[in-house]
Amino acid sequence: MNRRLVLSLAGVLFLAVGSASATEAPLAGPVQHIDGYTLYFGMVPSAIAAPSIGTHSPGPRDAHGLPRGDYAREHHLLVVVERMRDGVRPTGVQVVATVPIAGQTVSRTLAPMTINDSMSHGAVFVLPSPGRYVFTTTVRVPGEPELIVARFSYTLAHNP
Repeated sequence: MNRRLVLSLAGVLFLAVGSASATEAPLAGPVQHIDGYTLYFGMVPSAIAAPSIGTHSPGPRDAHGLPRGDYAREHHLLVVVERMRDGVRPTGVQVVATVPIAGQTVSRTLAPMTINDSMSHGAVFVLPSPGRYVFTTTVRVPGEPELIVARFSYTLAHNP
């Protein structure tokens, strides 16, 4: 009886540890291959992205229609989701990015964006100071049973 209890507890502990590590995606670079998809991550200051993306402007709203805040500290996160088997960027994809900033967790749903006739997803984050920012993205692809979870880091090396 004692042995069964120990084995049962060991099994529960193994499952708990195994599932906890499975939900924590490894930290990886700007190009990641996960579950049949390639994810590309890019982060640039909004001031640099503005001329390239076209829908950005130095006006009171960013590319996603949100009022501008601290323009010098705004950084544009761009995520591309591409199916590995055929190179297609699926439509209807939902991308959410979360990052700890200044003691708070900031989460944004990335807006679908067409750049050079290709689908991308983007959002603006205000990065208050130099340092390393670790983003966790959750991607929902229509027709896929599982979410794609990826983590990557961006290092802001200078004061905006």
